[in-house]
Amino acid sequence: MRWNELFADLEAQLEFGQWQGVEQDAAELTRGMWAELTLMDRLRATLGQTVRLVLHGGRLQAIKVLTVGPTWVGGLDEAGAILLPRPAIVGVEAILKHAIVPARPLCAGPSLAAVFRALARRREAVQVIGLSGSVIAEGTIDRVGKDHFDIALHARDEFRRSSHIQGVRVVSWDAISLVRAAPLGLQNL
Repeated sequence: MRWNELFADLEAQLEFGQWQGVEQDAAELTRGMWAELTLMDRLRATLGQTVRLVLHGGRLQAIKVLTVGPTWVGGLDEAGAILLPRPAIVGVEAILKHAIVPARPLCAGPSLAAVFRALARRREAVQVIGLSGSVIAEGTIDRVGKDHFDIALHARDEFRRSSHIQGVRVVSWDAISLVRAAPLGLQNL
């Protein structure tokens, strides 16, 4: 009888030890999975929600997240549509408990270059805010390179006409904090 109790006790200890091992394995797997997530994966889980992003220089930017690409976030703030490149985002003031990982890289959405090319094709007037928070360019994107674009300088609330163009500026994407769309109601033809 005593042997039965001894074996039962040993079996219970073994099961407890195995359970601890399973818990440790699960915790390690979870840490490994979180280690593979990008900030964009976690922001993708906030679609439709308003979050506060911390930008370079400590500026806070509230945005209702409408779309998340592989290296950018797009949405709305109090003034209209905005686009933020990933390098400009230094933090998020939100609890990001979930993530959405695209099944394939192409499912993550278009690249930042593709978005800028689309803005250029549509002749959308934009305002470009630099990392310091100041306006570095306002006008229409003309050409898009691998890491920069050319922007014809004119007031954001004017159509791109040769009489309105004040010059051309080449803007490095590394200098961009956010790109703001033209005021609502202005559409280039």
